[in-house]
Amino acid sequence: MATYELRQTAYVKLVLHALKHSTSAVNGVLIGRVGAGEGKSTGVEVTDCVPLFHGQLGLLPMLELALLQVDEYLASGKDASLQIVGYYHANEQFDNYELGSVGKKIGDHIARHCPQAGILLLDNRQLVALAKGGSSKVPVVQLYVREGSSWRLAGPGGADLRLKEATANSILSDYIKEERERRVVDFDEHLDDVSKDWLNPTLFN
Repeated sequence: MATYELRQTAYVKLVLHALKHSTSAVNGVLIGRVGAGEGKSTGVEVTDCVPLFHGQLGLLPMLELALLQVDEYLASGKDASLQIVGYYHANEQFDNYELGSVGKKIGDHIARHCPQAGILLLDNRQLVALAKGGSSKVPVVQLYVREGSSWRLAGPGGADLRLKEATANSILSDYIKEERERRVVDFDEHLDDVSKDWLNPTLFN
């Protein structure tokens, strides 16, 4: 069984990205490490994420450019263990809880370089409950893992998704009240205005 541990920085940033463009599909990549979990399991630690696009997600040339930029950024960093370990996706339709073909294809592309990669899909039902003042510690994303050539929703006895910090949903709820999603910059916006930093260095200041 694989364990996916989601750090607060990555979790909050990806949800805020989806909220900023709530009427569009959005996506991004997950940054982290792959290591040994408990027993014979594989542990994937997601430490950060990079918001990529909103609206048109299936444009391969733009995706390849974005992934190249992310790889170059990681290669220039001090931590050689960091890599792209997954993908996140939010559907355009509020009540669409299925991972579509575009998300699966991008997930396949990432999995070719990181076989342990997972996909996180925003669950709007959980997000609405949290925004209304809920106190759940359950992530507002669903985990999909690759089984053979297919992506499957993780279930009991399978891969496990955990929030690293118990305060993650509380922090997220506070940021939603502050409308901090307005400060999120994705790669799409960077292409329109290169002065906007897709690394979002000031998002949590």
